[in-house]
Amino acid sequence: MDVMVTGTGFVGSNAARKFIDEGYSVVALDLNPTRPDYLDGLEGKLRVAKEDVTSISALEETINKERPKILVHTATFLNPLESFNVFEINVRGTAIALELSRRHDLTLVYLSSGAIYGQLEGNEDLYEDEKFGPLYPPREYDNASGTSYSMSKRLGEQWCSMYRDLYGLRVSALRLSWVYGRGISDYRLNSGISLFLRKAIVGQSLVLPYGGDSFCDFVHVIDVADSIYKSAMVGRPRNFAYNIAYDRAYYMKEVVEAVKKIIPEADLSLGPGQWPSEGVPIPRGGISWPSNRHMNISRAKQDLGYNPAHDLDRGIREYFDWIKKNWDLCSPEKVPFKA
Repeated sequence: MDVMVTGTGFVGSNAARKFIDEGYSVVALDLNPTRPDYLDGLEGKLRVAKEDVTSISALEETINKERPKILVHTATFLNPLESFNVFEINVRGTAIALELSRRHDLTLVYLSSGAIYGQLEGNEDLYEDEKFGPLYPPREYDNASGTSYSMSKRLGEQWCSMYRDLYGLRVSALRLSWVYGRGISDYRLNSGISLFLRKAIVGQSLVLPYGGDSFCDFVHVIDVADSIYKSAMVGRPRNFAYNIAYDRAYYMKEVVEAVKKIIPEADLSLGPGQWPSEGVPIPRGGISWPSNRHMNISRAKQDLGYNPAHDLDRGIREYFDWIKKNWDLCSPEKVPFKA
């Protein structure tokens, strides 16, 4: 196989599909592998295997067998309340991916997160060279449980940067903003765009007296997959870290408006102000350290040729179509609403 992808979650699976669409063969590894509908019918081009990304011997055996030239490291542990597992998979797993990339001369694309920026103030665009803000203690609207996840991504980037400088490794880090789109089929269906769409589809009201002014840097997962592919094709880009977002950010009230364009009868409404991440029946979710700063993507455009195609209206329409098609995975019977 030409490409190895660690993690078959919604980012990893979309990345695998992008490489296949571009003519590459892919082996995708995960301890609990999934195979969404957009990976159907790809026999001979895709192999999905059950593999532990924290086992260096098992991963090296697969590399020796498959002989990939590119490693896309998307595997991550998202439950920030289990800090040890966050470290094992997000940090140790990244160190293993780096070492195997060095041994076997692989190009590595590391999936980082905008969560690494931490608590930042102001309204100006956020660039990659920005000094990181603190991760703890939380402010009023911070998601305190996100500390371990954010820290793990900072450590992962530092380890990647070290391998790039010490060994000349072809590695880049993509700092993703709030990703949405096809392939989400877990607890994330109860936050952000996913929550609004599911509530509207079943005809349930979501009327909150707050939250409309929450600033969100959304990016569609297909645009993320495109950025991964383009970074891999460059190999060792001029810079190490890249913001991956859309051309502009949105407010939550704009999400409500976009959903109502698809389902006009939807009973959705948000009042003014921020959407708390704790202490309310329906927490905001999705953002560890909310700010009013858009992750500027000019560096990714210049160095990688990244050009996101999904504005909010198009992105939500495509995501709505996928949810309807895969309602058995997205229904409240499968993933119950929190409130």
